[in-house]
Amino acid sequence: MFQLKTRIIEGEGSLKALSREVRGYERVLILSSSSMKRHGFLGEVEDCVREAGAEVFSVTNLPAEPGVETVEELLPKLREEFQPDLLVALGGGSVIDTAKALKVFYDAPEVKFEEIAFIDRFSKPKPVPKLKTPLIAIPSTSGAGSEVSASSVLKKGEVKYNIVSLEIAPEVAILDPRLPRTMPGEVARNSGLDVLVHGIEAYTTKAANPFSDTMAINAIKTVYRWLPLSVKGDEEARARVHYAATMAGIAFLNARLGLCHAMSHKAAWIGPHGLLNAIFIPYVMEFNAERSEYARKRYAEIARELGFNTAKDLIEVVKELNEMLGVPGLSELVDEEAFVSKVEEMANKAYRDGLIPFNPVEPKPEEIRELYLRAFYGR
Repeated sequence: MFQLKTRIIEGEGSLKALSREVRGYERVLILSSSSMKRHGFLGEVEDCVREAGAEVFSVTNLPAEPGVETVEELLPKLREEFQPDLLVALGGGSVIDTAKALKVFYDAPEVKFEEIAFIDRFSKPKPVPKLKTPLIAIPSTSGAGSEVSASSVLKKGEVKYNIVSLEIAPEVAILDPRLPRTMPGEVARNSGLDVLVHGIEAYTTKAANPFSDTMAINAIKTVYRWLPLSVKGDEEARARVHYAATMAGIAFLNARLGLCHAMSHKAAWIGPHGLLNAIFIPYVMEFNAERSEYARKRYAEIARELGFNTAKDLIEVVKELNEMLGVPGLSELVDEEAFVSKVEEMANKAYRDGLIPFNPVEPKPEEIRELYLRAFYGR
């Protein structure tokens, strides 16, 4: 099955389309990253809303890795002060994910996070009820794919959990390449590598289909060709990777993700999500390829699309791309004692992650633990 709820508006200057999209609404709440305020895009969005005749409220300075607490702090203002009939998320994946979660608890105040979140794959969350407040997503980074996905990733404590429902997928996504051109090179690298991993995992899950495959392969090829230039600030490259991020989001909306994401979600306390995915993915690919003919075949198909031949070639290509882009080793991000003290807990939690059933291979907790240690020691 293939589905896409979100209408996509793309192109240089497409942010202006917001005026048309906002018409008919009275009270619009904008959630924005501080960088979008600093670069003037928040002001542009506010002007579009006012031009459409709506009252506008803006919230900025959201944390880089928002958690359930962030949503709980904002909810009273939404319910008592703002009372919006439209939400606009302007920023990276974390901002959009926060807006999605706010939409759930604003429209359905009786719902509790623990009831609807995928805490682990052995528990069945309640379905998210029908929601009424529309959401427009305007991504400023090129990685998460949250502008089209049906999931919201939120931290609770040091671990990330998912709310998954088509109800929270944005109604509209506006992809204006002017926004990602403001990203620092390191953010462009980490988010772009996240796109690559989204593509690779979506292409190799048990739920992949010909339609998601097309989106995944296009995203992978685009990142491989254009990410090194994007990191250097090339304008065309930034636009291409920005669109690739949404393609990868459409791919994993339908095909889901796998073990690499399960591992990075449980290691969220260590560093940026995209960076962790880049570090873990070669080890996960080796693990899958050693144990699954299906995984070897699918990796080889990706390799041929990039001009290579085998699953082993693809793994080497990913390692070389990481090296070229200066991806640090895991041991450079976290102290050995701290990491080793938590590795058992991370492995057990990753094993219980809702994405594990989609991975080509069902890993055991001890195998996930070994993958974490291999990634840390670079072996």
